[in-house]
Amino acid sequence: MLQTYRHLYARKVKMFRLLYEFTYNSCGACVQSNCACKDRICQHVEERASEKGIRLERTDHFLRFIGPNGCVVPPHLRETCTIYLCGPAQQKPGFDSVRYTKIRRICDRIEWRIMELEEAYGKGLHLAAHS
Repeated sequence: MLQTYRHLYARKVKMFRLLYEFTYNSCGACVQSNCACKDRICQHVEERASEKGIRLERTDHFLRFIGPNGCVVPPHLRETCTIYLCGPAQQKPGFDSVRYTKIRRICDRIEWRIMELEEAYGKGLHLAAHS
């Protein structure tokens, strides 16, 4: 079971990184425009990470995790932020909505499976996988 979880988690890290790169290249201006970033979302990300025994380093920005090049939290630890892409960004010429949808669905399936394993075997599964 632990091996399955580790495999899924590694895949999650990879796919969320891919999705982040895709969405950032499609938008990436949220830091300046304040389009999507809200402190309540940062708070949620921080609480979820804490539940998993992960301490996130805050920045001096009012959104707590925004550095000079955007969010400093790894994409797989800020799932909601990584998956989100505002409507205007999706309407830009050349936006590949098919690819975006495909990557999102893969991320959703991985996240769902991880949640099922954590529910069945306890949230400590995350800690055991990284020890």
